[in-house]
Amino acid sequence: MFLGTFHLKLDDKGRLTIPVRYREILQEKYHAGQEPNGAELILSFFDHCLIAYPKAEWMSLAHELTAAITMPSMHREVRDLKRLFFGNAVECTADAQGRVLLAPVLRAKADLNGDITLVGVNDHFEIWNREQWERYYINVEERLEEIAQKLAELSNARISHREHMFGDGSPPRL
Repeated sequence: MFLGTFHLKLDDKGRLTIPVRYREILQEKYHAGQEPNGAELILSFFDHCLIAYPKAEWMSLAHELTAAITMPSMHREVRDLKRLFFGNAVECTADAQGRVLLAPVLRAKADLNGDITLVGVNDHFEIWNREQWERYYINVEERLEEIAQKLAELSNARISHREHMFGDGSPPRL
């Protein structure tokens, strides 16, 4: 599980040194670095930052996304999302020092240079321009109560839907 926030710097070549704890997770849970030239991470641009998934998690996400979408060629939004999400994706491998070269095109999209912030998001981590992260964080922090209320409403709606469909009163299985 990728947790925490780290303030780091990209080196002059655009490489990110992955924190030791994240490297341990990649090695222990995902066996990263044990296959010669095996891609350890998939990076893509999404929501004003780079997202970094272990390859196994990316494959699971791709499968879930594909399974959740019916008649994908019929919906413009689906085509747009798939093109941007998968079209920006790049496989990369950490070197012996735990550094990952961030592709120049992705660095440019996320405005990454110098000071960055790495944010753990459970099954992946995000790489942010530090100033953009700070603005985003302040905005979300100000809306935290509103966000919590919306999540509670969604949860209640799922329970009501399940009760209506199954009549068992059980919470939804996630």
